[in-house]
Amino acid sequence: MIAQTSLVPQGTLKIWIHADGRLLACRRARNMVLRSGAGLIAKLFTGTPDTAPVNHIRVGFAREAGSVDLAALTPPDPPIAPEALQGSIGAQDFTVVADQPGAIKVMVNALFKPTVELKDVSEAGLMAGEVLYNQVVFEPVTLRPGQDVTFFWEIDFPFGR
Repeated sequence: MIAQTSLVPQGTLKIWIHADGRLLACRRARNMVLRSGAGLIAKLFTGTPDTAPVNHIRVGFAREAGSVDLAALTPPDPPIAPEALQGSIGAQDFTVVADQPGAIKVMVNALFKPTVELKDVSEAGLMAGEVLYNQVVFEPVTLRPGQDVTFFWEIDFPFGR
Protein backbone atom coordinates (compact mmCIF):
# COMPACT_ATOMS: atom_id res chain seq x y z
CA MET A 1 0.00 0.00 0.00
CA ILE A 2 1.33 3.46 -0.93
CA ALA A 3 0.96 6.12 1.75
CA GLN A 4 -0.71 9.36 0.73
CA THR A 5 1.40 12.50 1.03
CA SER A 6 0.75 16.20 0.82
CA LEU A 7 4.30 16.80 -0.43
CA VAL A 8 3.47 17.76 -4.00
CA PRO A 9 5.10 20.38 -6.21
CA GLN A 10 3.20 23.62 -5.79
CA GLY A 11 3.58 26.85 -7.64
CA THR A 12 2.24 30.17 -8.72
CA LEU A 13 2.47 32.15 -11.91
CA LYS A 14 2.63 35.92 -12.22
CA ILE A 15 2.31 37.53 -15.64
CA TRP A 16 3.36 41.11 -16.36
CA ILE A 17 2.50 42.73 -19.68
CA HIS A 18 4.54 45.79 -20.66
CA ALA A 19 4.62 48.07 -23.69
CA ASP A 20 6.58 51.29 -24.09
CA GLY A 21 7.89 50.96 -20.54
CA ARG A 22 4.38 50.87 -19.01
CA LEU A 23 2.74 48.03 -17.12
CA LEU A 24 -0.48 47.31 -19.01
CA ALA A 25 -1.80 44.29 -17.13
CA CYS A 26 -0.83 41.61 -14.65
CA ARG A 27 -2.26 38.27 -13.62
CA ARG A 28 -1.57 35.80 -10.81
CA ALA A 29 -2.76 32.20 -10.57
CA ARG A 30 -1.97 28.82 -9.00
CA ASN A 31 -0.06 26.16 -10.88
CA MET A 32 -1.29 22.57 -11.42
CA VAL A 33 1.34 19.93 -12.14
CA LEU A 34 -0.05 17.39 -14.59
CA ARG A 35 0.47 13.62 -14.79
CA SER A 36 2.71 14.21 -17.82
CA GLY A 37 4.72 16.71 -15.74
CA ALA A 38 5.22 14.20 -12.93
CA GLY A 39 6.21 11.65 -15.57
CA LEU A 40 8.73 14.15 -16.97
CA ILE A 41 10.35 14.57 -13.54
CA ALA A 42 10.50 10.78 -13.13
CA LYS A 43 12.13 10.38 -16.56
CA LEU A 44 14.68 13.11 -15.82
CA PHE A 45 15.36 11.47 -12.45
CA THR A 46 16.06 8.10 -14.08
CA GLY A 47 18.05 9.52 -16.99
CA THR A 48 15.65 8.22 -19.63
CA PRO A 49 17.24 8.90 -23.04
CA ASP A 50 15.73 11.61 -25.24
CA THR A 51 13.97 13.31 -22.31
CA ALA A 52 14.02 17.07 -22.82
CA PRO A 53 14.20 19.53 -19.92
CA VAL A 54 11.64 22.33 -19.67
CA ASN A 55 12.62 24.50 -22.63
CA HIS A 56 9.67 26.68 -23.62
CA ILE A 57 6.38 28.18 -22.52
CA ARG A 58 3.11 27.92 -24.38
CA VAL A 59 -0.09 29.94 -24.06
CA GLY A 60 -3.63 28.67 -24.50
CA PHE A 61 -7.26 29.62 -24.23
CA ALA A 62 -8.97 27.37 -21.63
CA ARG A 63 -11.38 29.05 -19.23
CA GLU A 64 -11.26 26.28 -16.61
CA ALA A 65 -8.55 24.06 -15.23
CA GLY A 66 -8.33 20.67 -16.87
CA SER A 67 -7.82 17.32 -15.22
CA VAL A 68 -4.40 16.04 -14.20
CA ASP A 69 -4.42 14.01 -17.42
CA LEU A 70 -4.47 17.12 -19.65
CA ALA A 71 -1.94 16.64 -22.46
CA ALA A 72 -2.19 19.98 -24.34
CA LEU A 73 -3.33 23.53 -23.79
CA THR A 74 -6.52 24.70 -25.49
CA PRO A 75 -5.84 26.03 -29.01
CA PRO A 76 -7.40 29.24 -30.33
CA ASP A 77 -10.42 29.31 -32.60
CA PRO A 78 -9.70 30.11 -35.39
CA PRO A 79 -6.32 28.33 -35.36
CA ILE A 80 -3.03 30.23 -35.10
CA ALA A 81 0.40 28.87 -36.06
CA PRO A 82 1.83 26.93 -33.08
CA GLU A 83 5.07 28.94 -33.09
CA ALA A 84 3.06 32.11 -32.35
CA LEU A 85 1.83 30.51 -29.11
CA GLN A 86 5.19 29.71 -27.56
CA GLY A 87 8.46 31.23 -26.40
CA SER A 88 11.83 29.71 -25.60
CA ILE A 89 13.28 29.25 -22.13
CA GLY A 90 17.03 28.82 -21.61
CA ALA A 91 19.15 27.85 -18.62
CA GLN A 92 19.65 31.56 -17.82
CA ASP A 93 15.88 31.87 -17.20
CA PHE A 94 15.95 29.48 -14.20
CA THR A 95 16.99 30.15 -10.62
CA VAL A 96 17.14 27.40 -8.00
CA VAL A 97 16.86 28.37 -4.33
CA ALA A 98 18.00 25.49 -2.15
CA ASP A 99 18.53 27.16 1.24
CA GLN A 100 14.91 27.29 2.45
CA PRO A 101 13.51 24.86 5.01
CA GLY A 102 11.17 22.21 3.63
CA ALA A 103 11.35 22.97 -0.11
CA ILE A 104 13.60 23.61 -3.07
CA LYS A 105 12.22 26.54 -5.09
CA VAL A 106 12.64 26.76 -8.85
CA MET A 107 11.95 30.20 -10.29
CA VAL A 108 11.37 30.64 -14.02
CA ASN A 109 11.54 34.12 -15.53
CA ALA A 110 10.51 33.79 -19.19
CA LEU A 111 9.98 36.62 -21.66
CA PHE A 112 7.36 36.09 -24.38
CA LYS A 113 7.08 38.53 -27.29
CA PRO A 114 3.81 38.07 -29.21
CA THR A 115 4.22 38.07 -32.98
CA VAL A 116 0.48 38.23 -33.70
CA GLU A 117 -2.50 39.46 -31.69
CA LEU A 118 -3.62 36.77 -29.27
CA LYS A 119 -7.10 37.66 -28.03
CA ASP A 120 -8.27 36.29 -24.67
CA VAL A 121 -5.21 34.27 -23.65
CA SER A 122 -6.22 32.60 -20.39
CA GLU A 123 -3.87 29.66 -19.97
CA ALA A 124 -0.13 28.94 -19.87
CA GLY A 125 2.14 25.98 -19.38
CA LEU A 126 5.76 24.96 -19.21
CA MET A 127 6.83 22.54 -21.92
CA ALA A 128 9.66 20.01 -22.27
CA GLY A 129 9.68 19.43 -26.00
CA GLU A 130 6.05 18.43 -26.58
CA VAL A 131 5.46 17.28 -22.98
CA LEU A 132 3.20 19.60 -20.99
CA TYR A 133 4.51 19.91 -17.41
CA ASN A 134 1.76 22.09 -15.93
CA GLN A 135 -1.33 24.20 -16.55
CA VAL A 136 -2.21 27.61 -15.16
CA VAL A 137 -5.58 29.23 -15.93
CA PHE A 138 -6.04 32.98 -15.36
CA GLU A 139 -8.31 35.90 -16.22
CA PRO A 140 -8.20 36.42 -20.02
CA VAL A 141 -5.86 39.00 -21.48
CA THR A 142 -5.15 40.09 -25.05
CA LEU A 143 -1.49 39.98 -26.06
CA ARG A 144 -0.23 42.10 -28.96
CA PRO A 145 2.96 42.47 -31.02
CA GLY A 146 5.25 45.05 -29.41
CA GLN A 147 4.41 43.92 -25.89
CA ASP A 148 6.82 42.21 -23.52
CA VAL A 149 5.01 39.50 -21.57
CA THR A 150 6.99 38.17 -18.62
CA PHE A 151 5.96 34.88 -17.05
CA PHE A 152 7.28 34.41 -13.48
CA TRP A 153 6.79 30.88 -12.22
CA GLU A 154 7.70 29.90 -8.66
CA ILE A 155 7.54 26.16 -8.11
CA ASP A 156 8.23 24.58 -4.72
CA PHE A 157 9.46 21.00 -4.50
CA PRO A 158 8.81 20.04 -0.86
CA PHE A 159 10.97 17.60 1.03
CA GLY A 160 10.82 16.00 4.45
CA ARG A 161 7.86 14.44 6.14
